[in-house]
Amino acid sequence: MSSNPLRIQELLDLCIAFLSDSPADLRSCSLVARSWVNPAQSELFRIPNLTSVPSRSDRAARKFCNALSDSPHLGHHLRDLSMGHWPTLIQNLDAVTFTHLHTLRFYIKNVSVASDLYRPLLSLPTLRTLHLDTSSRFSASLKFLVLCPTIQHLELSCREDYEESLADSASSLPEKPPFIRLTSLQLEISGGEDPLQHHLNQAALYPLDISELKVLGIWGSGAIWWDSLPQAAQESIRIVDSNFWLGELDLSPFKNLAVLRLGMIQGGFGGAESDVRCTLASISPANPIQIVVLGLSNGLLRYNKEECAKIDRILLSLASRDVRVELEFHLDTKGAEEKVRDWFPTIAAENKFHLVYRSYGMTDVWLRGLLPNL
Repeated sequence: MSSNPLRIQELLDLCIAFLSDSPADLRSCSLVARSWVNPAQSELFRIPNLTSVPSRSDRAARKFCNALSDSPHLGHHLRDLSMGHWPTLIQNLDAVTFTHLHTLRFYIKNVSVASDLYRPLLSLPTLRTLHLDTSSRFSASLKFLVLCPTIQHLELSCREDYEESLADSASSLPEKPPFIRLTSLQLEISGGEDPLQHHLNQAALYPLDISELKVLGIWGSGAIWWDSLPQAAQESIRIVDSNFWLGELDLSPFKNLAVLRLGMIQGGFGGAESDVRCTLASISPANPIQIVVLGLSNGLLRYNKEECAKIDRILLSLASRDVRVELEFHLDTKGAEEKVRDWFPTIAAENKFHLVYRSYGMTDVWLRGLLPNL
């Protein structure tokens, strides 16, 4: 063992781990000794903490990109990078080599004019997870994804297509087989008051291959045709996450479904409670489902109490079949359990539910390894 405590690897690892949430201290650690430089920089740049506060994010982004531009070797440390719309800053990163970057999260206002700019990052062979938030249309976003053939997990938030753009995309559908094989897909399509229907069949999703999809999350839109999923995907999917009101779901095709999350959020015309009740009632005893999560609004008083009573009885019947029932709040509000016991008295009286506080969807829970290995 080294007589110099600065060279004891165990001590170094403990120091870096203890200070991992303090960028200023990590920068100080990099000045302690030559042997401390690489471990400190690795922790500091592994997942850069770039603030989301608008007045500060531009300064943080500029400082971060300047550091990478001045010291390209720092790119080796990056694993997970969250980016805003930084077109001028991205151009300065041409000399940076990202050898271990596996997750990208960013906003791009218009993907049709950003292809060449973002191509070097999106084509990285190590890239596995992409979170893309864009103001572009759905069909344009799919074309943009051609740039990232190695991703396995996709979260896409975009705008609805116009009827004419849907017609154009349908007329120009490629004959080539899809080549981006996804394990998880989280999709949010927002738009007008009269949403167009978007199919989830294989042709409409090119270049995405969802034949072996394990996780599907549809958020914030009633414009998705769940029935259009190919049979292979229906049978391979293990987790379904419907975070907003999407209407009643037919779960019978999901023969291997293990986790179901339903966000009981009131839609524009109400009726979320009835749709949730009908969806839960369709779970047959033969379905191998293990976990049912009901995402609740913090304002429970908006719900139809009669429908909640029916949901309550269905949840109890699921719990009696050894299904784990979770009632989810998005905020750790005071008195949440009292509210739950008032609105779902039967399952509460039997102590058959688990109250959880969660601010993200089942797709993220699965990616973070918080669910059993499904």
